[in-house]
Amino acid sequence: MNRHPLAAFAGLAALGLVVVLGVVFVPTPDIDAVRRQVSDSGAWAPATYLALMIGTTQLPVPRTVWTVSAGVIFGSLIGCALALGGMALSAALSLSIVRWASGPAVRQAEKDHRVLAVQEILSERGWATVLGLRMIPVIPFSLLNYACGLSRIPLLPCLAATVAGSVPMTVVAVVAADAVVADGDPRIILLGVIVGLTGLVIAGREVLTIRRLLAGQGPTVDGNR
Repeated sequence: MNRHPLAAFAGLAALGLVVVLGVVFVPTPDIDAVRRQVSDSGAWAPATYLALMIGTTQLPVPRTVWTVSAGVIFGSLIGCALALGGMALSAALSLSIVRWASGPAVRQAEKDHRVLAVQEILSERGWATVLGLRMIPVIPFSLLNYACGLSRIPLLPCLAATVAGSVPMTVVAVVAADAVVADGDPRIILLGVIVGLTGLVIAGREVLTIRRLLAGQGPTVDGNR
């Protein structure tokens, strides 16, 4: 059933308000607090970790706390599995919520042929841009989820690129959790810089490719205004 345009924009505004209120009033957990909450749940510790991580990372809070906590609590192997699995589930939930709330508003925006042209290119090549951006540690996890939710990038390629792009730094953070907590190991910081620069190159190339494709569609897009 189609929603009235005003209702669609109201839903998107309400979602934005929830995010803002969450940032203001929901405290960012520290590693000790996460460890206590998860450890207190006993045999349910993995499920508790996933529930807390998925719920918290719907808001623009640092994901690093949860990545490092996975290594501290569960060790390298299980910690990596839980950190990457939780990240994929969190991204899937964020994309689903944003697409439900913003769908009518996005379709309204796509009446502009320039927006539609960008969306069509992203639906085919957007996964590569996501792959590069996920490799850059300074780009907030949740904000990129929101951006992906507003695009036409298919869900499964987007999640695959999210996991693949996040694997290097996630594995490093989990395996070296103790070093990260203790103000970081220089080798880990160097590896983070290398991975981040690699992601920047991949994302930059994709942005240039998308710009070239849009330039090639210029006459068609202009003719359809």
